[in-house]
Amino acid sequence: MELLQVLLYITLFILLLTIYKFLSLRPKKRLPPSPPGALPIIGHLGLLFTPLHRTLQAISANSDQYANYMLLKLGTRNILILSSPTAVKECFQKNDVAFANRPRSIGGDYNSYDYTNVALANYGSLWRNLRCIMTTKIFCSSSILALSGVRHDAVRCLLRDLYKSTINKGPQKIDLKLKFFELSFNIMMSLSTGEAIGDGLCHTEDNKWFFELLKNAHVPSFFMAPGDYLPIFKYFDVFKVEKCLAEIDKNRDAFFEAIIERFREESNVEEKRSKTSSLLDVLFSLQREDPEQYNDLIIKTMILTMFTAGTDTSAMTLEWAMSILLNHPEKLKKALDEVNNNIEPLRLLNDSDISSLPYIQSIIQETLRLYPLVPFLVPHEAAHECKVGQYDVPSGTIVVANVWAIHRDPNVWPEPDKFIPERFMQSNNIQQDGDNKNGFKFIPFGVGRRMCPGGGLAMRIIALTLASVLRCFEWEKIGDEPIDMSEEVQFLLPRAKPLVALCRPKPEMLNALCQA
Repeated sequence: MELLQVLLYITLFILLLTIYKFLSLRPKKRLPPSPPGALPIIGHLGLLFTPLHRTLQAISANSDQYANYMLLKLGTRNILILSSPTAVKECFQKNDVAFANRPRSIGGDYNSYDYTNVALANYGSLWRNLRCIMTTKIFCSSSILALSGVRHDAVRCLLRDLYKSTINKGPQKIDLKLKFFELSFNIMMSLSTGEAIGDGLCHTEDNKWFFELLKNAHVPSFFMAPGDYLPIFKYFDVFKVEKCLAEIDKNRDAFFEAIIERFREESNVEEKRSKTSSLLDVLFSLQREDPEQYNDLIIKTMILTMFTAGTDTSAMTLEWAMSILLNHPEKLKKALDEVNNNIEPLRLLNDSDISSLPYIQSIIQETLRLYPLVPFLVPHEAAHECKVGQYDVPSGTIVVANVWAIHRDPNVWPEPDKFIPERFMQSNNIQQDGDNKNGFKFIPFGVGRRMCPGGGLAMRIIALTLASVLRCFEWEKIGDEPIDMSEEVQFLLPRAKPLVALCRPKPEMLNALCQA
């Protein structure tokens, strides 16, 4: 009996020794470097209470070790931060399929109709189908050109509103954040439903409360909800995030449901569709052909995409651009000179005039470089273990590009913190990089197969609006101090304080404004 026990112990020892040697011979994973300061359990979660894009930029800029890749341990999640064009190219070109998925998050749970939203759906047949609708039906060149009348009407509506607020009153204080948000809302509503803009869709009885909901709803990003990293916060909803999001989702869904029902009740849907080709026109046409695939849920998630991706983004960029120009009057004068020298005197601008205004386009691009729409691109997730550069990236790792750091990298951009629109004049290109043409150094709308399909439309809206308000009105700062350019910490990058500026119509443009 004792001999059997000895043999059993020897066998067990040999087995354990074999397992140990096998495990020790396996190649060890080389993970990307992590910055110091991680605490037990929570990891680097303390960084979330700082301006994260600036904090991580400082870390990557001060150490070659973190210049390309930086791995954060946020509770139960691993977050790989990309801080250079080289890293972006490696992940979103060389390994683009591996990183084409989206992670699940609290914000996504309540802002995607169960991840059927084209922005948050995982890479697969559903996403490809939704993306195809966006790129071939809504944001293709022919559609953007055909819908120029919507942009034209929305800008005219803004000009009329500013004119009525300032005529015969001297310089008036104008809340440009509100005005630009109204403009963007009107455009998205018209593009989605085909409704005429008139004096502003945001002021109609049916739409006013939804306008207020969008204006005041701040959906947390993947970086801003602690429950995404520590399940205990999600389980008990300590910060009341889910309760707030559930209420927003309920109200928003009711509004979209009402839009769909109202559209169904139109007696002349076919005639309306042929004239406007709005998003609902396209989707209802597809639904008639395939009711199961293009059900009401898909229609609602497409409308949601239009509003969430197209309202705040254009409005914020316009607000940042005006803020910068008011702090740089010499650049403002140069932009105005371009408009006056290239457009016939005393008339309002049209959508077709944009191509004649390369400096205006450069101002917008430089604004997007300094103040990108999202300081971090929408997160990607590793579908399986893969290798980027010299590092191993485990399956399930969240991959995020720090656009703020890339756009202000001194190795890529000379004098990166200065506003120099002239740096974009050589390319004279209204689009962003989107490919490796410029080494992925300018990516405000994302990059690769998950990049925003609406970048071209956004640039046209912003260019037409900016050129129009500069041509028709005189703008001044309030007081002698420079405008505060600090940003608020959110998923998007709004100004910490709304831009309020003095406005008055130019005497030579009064006749044109009267007829707007």
